[in-house]
Amino acid sequence: AAIVANAEVGINKLEVYNFIRNWTAKPMSFRETLTSSAVQASFDMQAKLITVFTNELATARLISKWRPLVPIIVVTTEEHVVRHCNSNYGLVPMRVDAVTTVPDMMPQVADFARNKKLAALTPGDTESDQVIVVCGKDMNMVSTRLEMTTYCFGDESANLVVPAAYAGKDTVTMKSTKVGLDLVCAPVFTVRKTKIVCTMGPKCW
Repeated sequence: AAIVANAEVGINKLEVYNFIRNWTAKPMSFRETLTSSAVQASFDMQAKLITVFTNELATARLISKWRPLVPIIVVTTEEHVVRHCNSNYGLVPMRVDAVTTVPDMMPQVADFARNKKLAALTPGDTESDQVIVVCGKDMNMVSTRLEMTTYCFGDESANLVVPAAYAGKDTVTMKSTKVGLDLVCAPVFTVRKTKIVCTMGPKCW
């Protein structure tokens, strides 16, 4: 198990996601499109978990297909869904007697995640504890019309990360079809300290 865990660390999951998406036949179905977007959101928001409320294994499998970086908690009322989750990538089944609304169910999901040591989900710990939630319209557990939302424990990732990238105020960009030594050697103030000269042929235009 340790060898498998170490091997997983070396996989670029975002690259895997993009590869699978690029080679998936288009147009995609509504359900496949939304599950793809949910996994993409988990990358962009640095989410801790993906939670899906469903009694259909197909929905959970579609999320698994995109190979997210985080665990996928499958909240279901069906025992056969629980059993089949164990044979699919990243799916962690959570069986409940009934489901109500996302705000009502998320505290139970958070307790389950903490007990399984999937995520801390601690508000106010200066970390991004965001969960991507996928469910059927009006919490329909067998619906193909899915909805995606997020549930935050504490602050959003954007509010916690201070932008450190260069704003680009002093970057000078020049475009010319006549590049010569005079243009290359002329003194120009740039933060980069060096000039980058890119020549493009007609096929690049």
